[in-house]
Amino acid sequence: MTILLVFVPIGALMIALGVTFLRGPVGPQLWFGGRMPRTNRQREAGHRANRIVGRSLLVGGIIVAVAAIAAWASGATLDDEFVSLMLVAAVMASILAGLVRALALVRAQPEPTRPRRSRGAKGTGSR
Repeated sequence: MTILLVFVPIGALMIALGVTFLRGPVGPQLWFGGRMPRTNRQREAGHRANRIVGRSLLVGGIIVAVAAIAAWASGATLDDEFVSLMLVAAVMASILAGLVRALALVRAQPEPTRPRRSRGAKGTGSR
């Protein structure tokens, strides 16, 4: 029973966070949301990165919750090291995969450029 009490809530939390990221733009804040200088300048890149992480968390949470229920149904407990390590690995792999893909997307975005001002734009006369 303890495998259910540990890993199903973790899976449910991952699913809830994934749905939060997928529902709409999540701005940078203290707890979650991309807080890189480039995502602060390019909001759309940050929102796409959040959707990538959200999809990874949602899929990973479903896998962890279903696998924990299946492991419990087959008689596994937290004392079974292999099952517990595989569930922890599934949690870590889904988080890491989402972060790596999101960082790759953000780094692939071109840096925004500001239009250059010409020196003679304000006045044309000589002093």
